[in-house]
Amino acid sequence: MEKKWEVFKALKKNERRFPELERITEQILLNRGFKNEKELETFFVPDYEKDLHDPFLLNDMKKAVERVLKAHQKKEKICIFGDYDADGVTASALMVSFLQNELKMDVFSYIPDREEEGYGLSLEAVDYIKEQGASLIITVDCGITNVKEIDYANENDLEVIVLDHHNVLDEIPKALAIIDPKNPKEKKYPFRELAGVGVAFKFLQALAKKSPKIKEDSLKWYLDLVAVGTIADCVPLLNENRTLVRFGLMVLAKTKRVGFRQLFQNGRIQINESQLPTAQQIAFQVAPRINAAGRMKHAKIAYQLLMEKNQDQASQLAILIEKQNQERQKVTTDILKKVKKEIDNLKSLPKVIIKYSPDWKIGIIGLSAGRLAEEYARPVILLQEKGDFLRGSGRSISGFNLVEALGTQEKLLQRYGGHDQAAGLSMSKENFSKFQKGFEFEAQKRITKKLAKTLLADAEVDFKDINHKLCDEILMLEPFGKGNEVPILFLKGVKIINKKLLGNSGKHLKLWIGIEKENKILEAIAFGLGEGSEKITIGEKIDLLFCLEKNNWNGNQGLQLRVLDYRKSKQ
Repeated sequence: MEKKWEVFKALKKNERRFPELERITEQILLNRGFKNEKELETFFVPDYEKDLHDPFLLNDMKKAVERVLKAHQKKEKICIFGDYDADGVTASALMVSFLQNELKMDVFSYIPDREEEGYGLSLEAVDYIKEQGASLIITVDCGITNVKEIDYANENDLEVIVLDHHNVLDEIPKALAIIDPKNPKEKKYPFRELAGVGVAFKFLQALAKKSPKIKEDSLKWYLDLVAVGTIADCVPLLNENRTLVRFGLMVLAKTKRVGFRQLFQNGRIQINESQLPTAQQIAFQVAPRINAAGRMKHAKIAYQLLMEKNQDQASQLAILIEKQNQERQKVTTDILKKVKKEIDNLKSLPKVIIKYSPDWKIGIIGLSAGRLAEEYARPVILLQEKGDFLRGSGRSISGFNLVEALGTQEKLLQRYGGHDQAAGLSMSKENFSKFQKGFEFEAQKRITKKLAKTLLADAEVDFKDINHKLCDEILMLEPFGKGNEVPILFLKGVKIINKKLLGNSGKHLKLWIGIEKENKILEAIAFGLGEGSEKITIGEKIDLLFCLEKNNWNGNQGLQLRVLDYRKSKQ
């Protein structure tokens, strides 16, 4: 699909406010909405003590904390019921670890099988938890849509506390306490974009404030789990999330969890106290491996890895997860090939892509839908056919609220829920045609602009602007993620000094670039852009969209341009 390039308007000299920074860095910050020194200080230097909001501002927090302290006093057994993705797995590990280590409570985890049980609480799960002798269920990263199941738990003398961050539907469960920043009843809490593990952290923060047995500082050592779950769930890395992730990456650099250290080894991430892992490394190397367990087999394998204290056991679990991740990559590729082939045969692209197949694995289709939504710049819904039913996942684009759109087809769905940009759904197969027609109508009505994959550059740079000082300042903006994306820069009219294909079948392209006025050559790497590179030749000029990075090789540190797209220059 053809990509559209856009570039933010350049700053004028009289618009500069932070002359101590490189002009490009200042433009990046202004693009992100920073207007004064105070905002910049908070962004550049997060403060753990000052930046975290009072957890008791969250609705029902006091009630939830009092109930857990009562359970502690009466030695009750608690079940932590988590979701099967990386957010839910880290939230489960966080809750169980903290309650066991700091309060010596009798607590166990339950993570459902994605394929057999589906998302959230089930009646069968409630029965099992009851049989285990629990009197309290705490859901993490799920629960807000489990109206019927929580009613059933109440009928069976099981109380439920919901710790969730998903959108609230019309009917709210009758739980003992509901802590969800997106709850319409939530009026006081200043930040609504916490991940599921972030909500669990806020609960433990409140618990630590009220229990004399807990040292509040002890909670900091659990931030490694919070950082990984927050990054994995793609929530905006701003406000509280930025602070939690920033300090969580510090904890990860010296984590005591052998499971994390094993995942770093598998992902080829080298860390120490002076070289912290980056949010990108967590997002692309660690989170997919944790998610692979729940997608391919059962998330409890990833949970066990995060909880494991024995090095040999952790090594065996990590090997198993590595195999599952490789299988996940293959299955994802197969789904993408099939859907792309069907799309390429269409005369024109519809506003929304909706497909189903009996061959697709339920744990993979959400990931595949996300890749397709990004590539084709439109909402995508993929469903698994199983007997007379369809269930699956949707991923959306900016400006199209997926949950709202699904709500217009509520009568045709058995179940749905999620976020603005990502949601799950299920329906009877006989309702599919009506659903498809109705949803496509909603897409036509709500999406009025022409859809195209757009790459938005923060600034146009001159060749001479690309230096170590600019790169160092850009690195100060980390951690990068949703809401604070890696800056994209635009460079035009550079000469190709040399080029080389890399990887299997020339999948990647390496370029050496320069300009006649500058006596220097820069290296650029274009991952996945090797195909079609014969159209550009050594000696001609090209334009680039790229991210500026440092490349460490054999102890030498140089600048590298990671190319997102290129085209022949008109100048």
